[in-house]
This record gives sequence, C-alpha cells and structure tokens, in this order.
Amino acid sequence: MTTVPQSAAAGSGVSGFTPGVGSRAGGSPEQERVGGLLTPPQVVLSSLLLMGMAFLFWHWLLRQHWMSIGAPSDWGHAYVIPFISLYLLWREREQIVRTRVSTFWPGVLPFLLGIGAYFVSVVVIKNHMLQGLAIVLTIAGLALWLTGPRMFRILFLPIAYLVFAITISEMIMIKITFQLQLIASQGAGFMLGMLGPVMGFLVEVDGNTLTVTPKGGSPIPLNVAEACSGMRMVIAFIALAGAVALISAKHWWQRVAVIALALPVAIFMNVVRVAVLGIASTFDGELAKGDAHMMIGTLLLLPGLLLFLGIVWALAKIVEETPAAKAPPPGPSIATAGWAAMRRPSYLLSLAIMVVCGASMTAGIHYAGIHLRKKSIEAPGNRALISVPTETPHWKQVGTDKLESAEVEETLGTKNYITRTFIRKDRKPDQPPMELQLHAAYYTGGVDTVPHIPERCYVGGGMTALRTEIVPLKLDPSLWSLHPGVENAEKAGVYRQRVPNWSPDGAGSSVTLPREPGAMKLRVTEFATGSNKSSPKIYAGYLFIANGGHVSSAEEVRLLAFDLKSDYAYYLKVQFTSRSVQSPEELAEQASSLMGDLIPEIMRCVPDWVEVEAGRYPAGEASKDAS
Repeated sequence: MTTVPQSAAAGSGVSGFTPGVGSRAGGSPEQERVGGLLTPPQVVLSSLLLMGMAFLFWHWLLRQHWMSIGAPSDWGHAYVIPFISLYLLWREREQIVRTRVSTFWPGVLPFLLGIGAYFVSVVVIKNHMLQGLAIVLTIAGLALWLTGPRMFRILFLPIAYLVFAITISEMIMIKITFQLQLIASQGAGFMLGMLGPVMGFLVEVDGNTLTVTPKGGSPIPLNVAEACSGMRMVIAFIALAGAVALISAKHWWQRVAVIALALPVAIFMNVVRVAVLGIASTFDGELAKGDAHMMIGTLLLLPGLLLFLGIVWALAKIVEETPAAKAPPPGPSIATAGWAAMRRPSYLLSLAIMVVCGASMTAGIHYAGIHLRKKSIEAPGNRALISVPTETPHWKQVGTDKLESAEVEETLGTKNYITRTFIRKDRKPDQPPMELQLHAAYYTGGVDTVPHIPERCYVGGGMTALRTEIVPLKLDPSLWSLHPGVENAEKAGVYRQRVPNWSPDGAGSSVTLPREPGAMKLRVTEFATGSNKSSPKIYAGYLFIANGGHVSSAEEVRLLAFDLKSDYAYYLKVQFTSRSVQSPEELAEQASSLMGDLIPEIMRCVPDWVEVEAGRYPAGEASKDAS
C-alpha cells in the first residue's frame, strides 16, 4: 500500500494553496493566525482585496460617510455595521479555519453583475441605495468566487448584514415609516393621557404632533421637528434586532421571529421615547428639543437591546433542544494557506478586475463630464427669498413671515425660505377675502435630497388627503421676450422678463425665466383639516424650479436638479396654500395671479442658469455644464 503524505493530501484539495507555507517548522498554523482567524499571508491577501473594493467604490463610501455624519440619529449606526459583521466572522473562526477553500468560477457572475449594477445605478438610475446593494452583491460574488460554496455558507450572513449600513432612499423611508410615526404618536398620546391626571398635565394629539400642557403652564409641542421625517431610528432598531438574532439565536426560526418583532419593538420604543419627552418637557421645555431630544432617543437603544435579548431568551425556552455535535468538515482547511495563495489565478484576476474597473469608471466619468458630487450655488449676491416684496399690484402681505424653530429648520433642510400670507387687494366689497400663503424654500448641493411636500407633511400634521390634480398656471406671455444670449431661444423655450417698476430695488433689469414658462403646472392636493372628510378643506399646490427648468413632482425634481452633466445643483420649491378657494382650479387661478406678479423677483433669488451654462457664473469658475 502506498502512503500519501499528509501535507500532500491537504494540498491536493485546495486550489492554489501551498500547505505549511508561512508556518513554523513543526508548529501549528493556528499559532500564527491573527485574532485566531487569519494567517499573516491571509491578512495581506484580505487587505489587498479590501483596498481593491475601496478603490472601486470610493465614490459611494465617501457619500455614505457624509450622509451618516450629517444625520447621525438616522444613519450613524452605519459605522458600526462592518464591525458587527467582523465579529460574526470571528465568532465562527473555528469553523472557518477547518472549512475547505476552493476556487468557484461561477462566482465570477454575481461579482461582475454587482460591478455592472453599480455602474448603472451611478450613471443611469443615480440612486445611492441601489449602489449600496450592488456593492453588497459584488462582495458576495467575490467571496463565493474565491472561497467556494462551503465557505460561502459561513460568510453569507455576515456579508448580508452589511445591507444595514446602506442609507435607504428618503422617499422609500417616508413611505414605509410615515404611518408608523402616526401610530407611535397616537400610542404616546394614549400613554401620556393615562399618566396626565396622576402627574398633573394635559395632552392633545393632532396627527403626529402632541401638545403637553402642564398644570398652570404654557402648552409645549412635541415631535414637531419630525412631522415630515417619519419614525427616526427605525432602521437602527431593525439592525440591532438583526445583530441580536445572528449572535444570540441558535435556530433559523428564532432568528426570523426576532427580526419580525423588530418593527413592533421599534414602534413601542418610539412610543416610550415620545412619552418620556412629554414627561421631561413638563419639568424643562428644552429637554424636548435639540441635543437633549436626540440623546433621549439614542439612550433608548439600550432598553431596546435588552428587550430583544429578552425575546431571544423567551424563544429559547419554548423548545429545549440539545444541539448535535458538529463534525469537522472534511478536506483541507483555510489554516494551511500560505504566501503561494497570492499567485492563484482567481485572486490575481479579481484584483485586476477591481483595479481596471475602478480606474476605467473614474476616467470615464471625468471624460464624459459627469459630476457625481454637486457643488452648491447661490443667487447673485446671495440674494435670499426673504427679499421677495411684501406687496404687488394685486396682493399685499398680512401678518408677519412665519419663522420656524431650529429643530423644524433642521428637518426642513434649509434656512433660505419664506412662509408668507398674502391677501388679494382687488376683491369687490361683496366678495369674501382671498388669502393665499406662499411658501418657498431653496436647496443646493446634496445628492439624494427629497423635498418636503404637502402630501407628506400635512398628513403628518393630522390632515386627510382627499384628491390630487395637476393644474396649469396661466401666466401672461406678453411680458416675456426671447433670451438674446441663447441660440434658438424659441425652440429651447428660454425667455426673459423685465423686473416691474414697482420692485423696490430691481426695476428695469431683466431676469431669465424657467424654460418653457408657459408649461408651468401646480400639483394641487385637497385636504380635510381633520380625520373627518367633511371637515373644512384646505388646498395646497406646488411646483419646483430647478437648474433652469421646472417640474411639478418630487420624483422629477431630483432627476432635473441632479443631472449628471451639471457641476452645480439647486432647486426651489414654490408652494401655494389657501382655505379661501373652493377647488384646485381656483387655487391655480389665484396662484397664477400671485406668481405672475412675483416670478421676476423669485427668479432673482436663484442662479441664472443661462449664465451658469455659459461659464460666466459663478465668477472665476469655468463651467463644465456648457451644452
């Protein structure tokens, strides 16, 4: 009988691995594993693969960093997710070092598919969330390709957990969590209502806004800053549930149960958070605002963790099982990998693909004039919306401009806004007064910003949306003239309009209007001011002016404002609201009058896009937008 040396038998089953390389003579490879998991050659190999991934996806990583650091209460947990994934790997280190590693060439397909999906979501779809999902697919494909199906079974869950580090598109978050916020507010109102008589305060609930009135004190509004943003930290709670399920639960059914309970737990903890804020505000109103408000929400992650651990404990008591002893997997293990592994064709090819694709993507983006990161741009002289005149030939302001609190401004996302109520001056004595509120907000820079619109914010304030219509504005085209600096201006729809003589500081000058100003439309929604549809009605209509054009939906404005060919990005939301009108058509009629008076002044508060495209504005910078 021929005896096969143990080292030869081990090497025969591992593609490209040289057993014993990098180990001390007569010593055990386990003694040289860093953290009990990787040998020094594997640390180098993994580091090079990690650098290749970072080089390929650095645009996304940088944007994710700015999103997480800009909204730590919503997405700050993204920094922790990779470390939890690493812990999940380290916890399975004994099984990993005993599991056979082999090159699995079909893994190339998901690897390349992930890279391709990333490129499409960058250039075509322009969606940060889809880019992140494509990155996770790429990592999974790479792991399957280089380690084989046996190892991939162990790596799958830690890789899949990285999904929680991806910022979900705000539009999706609002749709998912908006109703949850209402439920949480109603629950907090019920809880505070039970405690109120005992602790000496009253509570009123209106949508997701609660008002706590201490005995003998002034009303204190709660949760106002979140009226448009949905339930904060819901993804953090679900990520926490996922971590507890993967670390503490032993069976698949227990893990599924824990993750399924994440949403109810998140709702319950949000009820507790708002109730705690309500009680705290009766002692000091500042505790419901700013940093204290955010700290209380963050601290509640700890009882949330304890609650998830309690769920795991209860599920473990339901079925008592004696886990079967796991036999060590057959075949050679990863513990034998040495420096020769770095010469494996699959490893060298994967590195080459990442480097070539990363360099090609970066070069192609620059060559095509694509700008993934937009620069901020302001109106000439940093003219703000507050400068819009308070009186026109047909309208005059009543009352004062509405100024929001710092918390609401943070949620709104801009400090350049106006909320001003006008009354029509030319109404006949037998006609009721006509009031029209103008709200305008200016945004610039950013990537995946989604504007706040009445369908979300008003419903969050307790109103009921009844119907939505698209209604055209009727402006006076006799006031327009073709732009003299634009070739084929009529075909391009580029017009100018003189600033009227009644303007306080711009009379006689001309401004560029949004392209095809005659096609401007309002998206008008009819709201009932309470949950009862027969309650008094309010009509709100809006449009967006963005990068020299205009649209009437939140979905369209992101595509218009963040055109990849443009170096700069801005959009202006213009919204009209009235309780005096009786239909969407009447709101559009009154808005046409006020907009017709104010559009030259409004356009003075945004950049002249013709000047931007021609490279003459901002001064001192050559534009890359010329078309």
